[in-house]
Amino acid sequence: MSAETVEEKTCRWGGGLSDADEGKGLGVRTHSDLSLWLIIAMGFVFFAAISAGCRFAVIWLASPERSAHLEDHAGKLLSVFGATFAFLIGFAITITWSAVGAAQDAVDSQASSAQQLSWATSEIQDQAGADEVNGNLRTYLNTVVKDDGPALAAGHFTSLPSAETFDTLQNSVHRVAYGRGNTDPEASGMVSAAASLTAAQSKVTAVAQRSLPTILIVLIVLSGALLAATVGLSALTVKPPYLMYAWALLAAVSLAVVLMLDFPFSGGITVNLGPLGVAAGSI
Repeated sequence: MSAETVEEKTCRWGGGLSDADEGKGLGVRTHSDLSLWLIIAMGFVFFAAISAGCRFAVIWLASPERSAHLEDHAGKLLSVFGATFAFLIGFAITITWSAVGAAQDAVDSQASSAQQLSWATSEIQDQAGADEVNGNLRTYLNTVVKDDGPALAAGHFTSLPSAETFDTLQNSVHRVAYGRGNTDPEASGMVSAAASLTAAQSKVTAVAQRSLPTILIVLIVLSGALLAATVGLSALTVKPPYLMYAWALLAAVSLAVVLMLDFPFSGGITVNLGPLGVAAGSI
């Protein structure tokens, strides 16, 4: 097998996941399709209902002595449960934000590699071939910006809309770089930039599949529910319990931020594909 064939196969589109794994975990992905304000509202109602329910149940059913004992005990446990909930929220945000950051770095690498490929291509003597490669590169980048983002957000990690245009781009790069006995030093730069573009594209696809484990989300919700009950019990003699409802709102916003960050390409806080559009416009 020739070196040209080996290098071309190295730079070609990678397959990624099998068809059986495509869209895996879409059931968990559903929450990222909800509005941020809707998630906050649902979370506020959930936590406030637990706090208010526990508070009113003890006020109506327990004796004054028993109520005072429960309120004192809940006050002592409040800091423990609060610290646990805060730790879980902070841990989840750290994980999800790192995934968004990694995906954004990969997109930026794609844009940088695309510009390097365009520059190297423009320097070769075969201007007709250079125009072909740059045209295919522009088409690929525009397809990624327009179609790949929604596909990744929907959990379609294989057979992305840009796959065909990417394959066309890579074929044209190798045909122009190695064809007709091309000896331009920029030809090797074209192949190197194409390989970097492939690596960055593969990283984008890989990072798009990251999400929080379902068990961690469940643990956060259960921890918040336990804290909500403790907050309600610690406010038995507080009338009206404004701070109890303020905490419910804060907990709802915290949980909403975690869920919005959960998938890098979906939700309220997502990866920006703008650098690819800028790169396409500069070619």
